[in-house]
Amino acid sequence: MAPMTMASLIMPGRIIPSLRSHSAKHVIAQMSRVAAEEASLNSYAVLQAIAARGEHSTFGFGRGTAIPHALLSGLKQPLGVFARLWPAQEFDAPDGMPSDLAFLLLSPEGDDSTHLRALACVVRRLRDPLVAECLRSAADAEALYAVLTSDVWREPDDKPGTGHSATPPAGDLTNGAMCTTFNVLC
Repeated sequence: MAPMTMASLIMPGRIIPSLRSHSAKHVIAQMSRVAAEEASLNSYAVLQAIAARGEHSTFGFGRGTAIPHALLSGLKQPLGVFARLWPAQEFDAPDGMPSDLAFLLLSPEGDDSTHLRALACVVRRLRDPLVAECLRSAADAEALYAVLTSDVWREPDDKPGTGHSATPPAGDLTNGAMCTTFNVLC
């Protein structure tokens, strides 16, 4: 079983740097459209699968993040779409905070273990306070992709799990200067 990485879930073309949102349903519809286009799927089928999943669980994970997700026939591997929302929308998070960061995750139907591994990967990444802060301040889709898929922007003593929370160099994320991107193993 190959390790799950954020880079295996998200591609630069599936990042929406600023999604003007009217409601959680609007967010899901817009992200579903992007996923359907990228994976040559029926956008209505994608939206229906997410809506059915939403009837049984909440997509709000807290700390301003939402992860709408579903299992879908026709997929060969999990795929994600990331969006920064404006304004933040209510996804029924346990902490009551509206979400301004959303990651749509679709996985192949019938492969629950892969879906759970992919979901855990996304949750771990988005719940990292420094990652969330950088996603909120990143200048463009390229910077968002780097924050989602790599740790090259972190200070050497600021790796996940070290207890450090140094602020990343602002220039690396906000002025377009980018480092080489490496996969983040989950």
